[in-house]
Amino acid sequence: MAKFPSLQNVLQAALKTISRFPLETITTIFGTIVAIILSEQEYNSQNIYEKMLLCCTLCLVLFLSVSLYFAAAEKKNWVRYSISILLGGIVTAFVFNFSKSITYIETLQFLVLNIALHLLVSFAGFIPKTYHQDEFWEFNKQLFLRILTAGLYSVVLYSGLALAILAVDNLFNVEFYRNIYIHLFFIIAGVFNTIFFLAGVPETNNKEIPLTLSYPKGLKNFTQYVLLPLISLYLAILICYEAKILIKLSLPAGWVSYLVLVFAIFGILSFLLILPIAKETGNLWIRTFNRWFYYLLIPLLGLLFWAILYRVHLYGFTHERYYVLLLAIWLSIIVGYFLIWKQPKIKFIPISMCIAALLSLVGPQSANTVSRNSQLSRFETYIKQIEKEKLTFKQEQDLSSIVDFLKDNYSVTVLVPYTKNKLSNLLKKEKTPSSYQIMEALGVQYQNKYDRKEKNDGSFYYYYYQDQSQSVEDIHGYDMSLLIWNNDKLKCDGCIKIDNITYSINTVEKEYGLDLNINQDIIPLKITNFIDNNPLFYKNGSSKEKIIQKIESPKYSILLTYLSANGNKKEQKLTLNNYQIKVMIKVKN
Repeated sequence: MAKFPSLQNVLQAALKTISRFPLETITTIFGTIVAIILSEQEYNSQNIYEKMLLCCTLCLVLFLSVSLYFAAAEKKNWVRYSISILLGGIVTAFVFNFSKSITYIETLQFLVLNIALHLLVSFAGFIPKTYHQDEFWEFNKQLFLRILTAGLYSVVLYSGLALAILAVDNLFNVEFYRNIYIHLFFIIAGVFNTIFFLAGVPETNNKEIPLTLSYPKGLKNFTQYVLLPLISLYLAILICYEAKILIKLSLPAGWVSYLVLVFAIFGILSFLLILPIAKETGNLWIRTFNRWFYYLLIPLLGLLFWAILYRVHLYGFTHERYYVLLLAIWLSIIVGYFLIWKQPKIKFIPISMCIAALLSLVGPQSANTVSRNSQLSRFETYIKQIEKEKLTFKQEQDLSSIVDFLKDNYSVTVLVPYTKNKLSNLLKKEKTPSSYQIMEALGVQYQNKYDRKEKNDGSFYYYYYQDQSQSVEDIHGYDMSLLIWNNDKLKCDGCIKIDNITYSINTVEKEYGLDLNINQDIIPLKITNFIDNNPLFYKNGSSKEKIIQKIESPKYSILLTYLSANGNKKEQKLTLNNYQIKVMIKVKN
C-alpha cells in the first residue's frame, strides 16, 4: 500500500531545503513579494519593482551555482555567503544600470545572462572535483526531471486552489479581492515551485547517496521515436535546400540561419540524451546518429556562415546577427572538439556556451559594443554620401532603419558627433526628436521598411507619421472626437451628453465611404472620392503632412483627419482595403 508523506515529514524536508539553500530561499520569497507589489502598482511607478524582480530572478540562479560549487569544494559557509553577496551585488548593479524604461536590447542582455547562469548551474558542482562523465550526466538528468516534476506539481496545485477559491466565491458568495488569482500564481510559482525544485537538487559529493547512472526507458523512447525522427526531417529539408542554392547559385534566405540553429541545438540535446546508451549493440539507429551527427553539421555550418555573413556585409551588425554569428562560431568549436578529441567531455558544451554568453555581455567584443560601432560606421558613411549626392529611395530606407536602431537603443546623442551642427540645432528645439525629425534635419526623407518607391501595381499606401511624444492635442472648437475604421461599424447609443442633449452615433458602410448617423441626421462621408482625387495618398509611404477633409451639414461641422489608408486602383476604380480616420464633430448652435 502506498504511503503518503506526513505533515511532519514535509515540514522536515522543507526545513532541510531552507537550511541547505538559505540565500536562495530568501531571494525567492523576496522576489515573490516584489512580484505581488508590482501587480498592484500603476504603470508609471513599476520600473523600480521590475528591476528588483529581474535581480531576484538572476540572483536565485547565481546563488544556487555558488552553493553547488562550495558544497562540492567543502568550503566554509561564510565564504560561500560572502562570494554570493558580492556576485549578487555585481548582478544587481548590472540590472539597475538599465534604462528607466527597459529597452529591447536590455531585455535581450537579461535573457543572455539568465541563460549563462542556468548553464553555470549544470557544471558548477563539478569544477572543484574529479570529473566523471556518468556522474555529470546523471546530475543534469535529475535536475531536468526535477524541473518537469516541480512544474507539474505547481500547475496541479494552482489549478486546484484556484478552483477552490472560485467554488467558495460562487457557492457561498464570499467576495475575494480582485487580484487573488494572480497573487496565488506568484506564490505557487515563486515560493512553492522553487523550494520543491531545490529539495530535489542532488549533491555532487554525497558518499551516502552517490550519483549512479540510471537511464529511464521513457527517455530512450522519446528520443528514439520522437526527437530523432524530427531532427532527421529537419536535416533532410536543410540538405535539400543547400543543394538547391548550390545548383541555382542563389543566395540563402535569411531565416534559414534560425532553422540551422534550431536543428543544431536540438541535435546536440538529442546527442546528450542518448549518450549513455549510444554504444549499445541493440540501438542501431541511436548508434548511427551518435556517430554521424557532428559530420552532418559541417555542411550546415557552411550554409549558416554564408547566410549570416552575407547579411552582416549588407546591413552591418545588430544584436540578433551578432548572436547568430556567435552561435555559428560556438557550434564550429563544438564540432571540432568532438571530432578531433579522442575522449571528449560533455561538460565542454555548457562551459563553452556559458563563457561565450558572458563574453557577449561586456567588453569591446560584446554584442552591444559591436552592434553600436557597426551601425555608427554605416551612419557615418551615409552622412559623407549625403554631402556629395542625393540618396536613392533604398538608401534612404536603409539610413532610416539605422537611425531607428541607434535612437531607440542608444539615444540621439550618439549621432551628434557625425552630423556637424545639424542634430545639435535640432536637439536645442526637441529633447527627444523622432526618427522622422532626425532624417529631416539631415536633409533626407524618412522611409520605413513598409514604404514602396512607386505603385507599379496600382496600389497605394499612406501613413500619417505623428511624433508619439505629442500626446496632447488642441481640439478647441469641437465638441466630440472619435476614431473610425473600415469594416468596423461604430455603434454608440446615448454615449455622450452635450448641453442636456443626448447623442447617439453610428456608422453605416456605403460604396462612397460611410454614412455618419448622429441621432436622426445622416451625414455622408465621401471617403473614397476624397482619397481618389488627392495625390498625397499616392506617395506610398509615411508622411508628416496631415491630410484633412472638412464636411458641413446644417447642424454639424465635421473634420476628418486621415491617419492611414491603403488600397488599389484598377481601371479607374478605387478599392479601399484599410483606413483609419480621426473624426471631430462640432455641434452648431
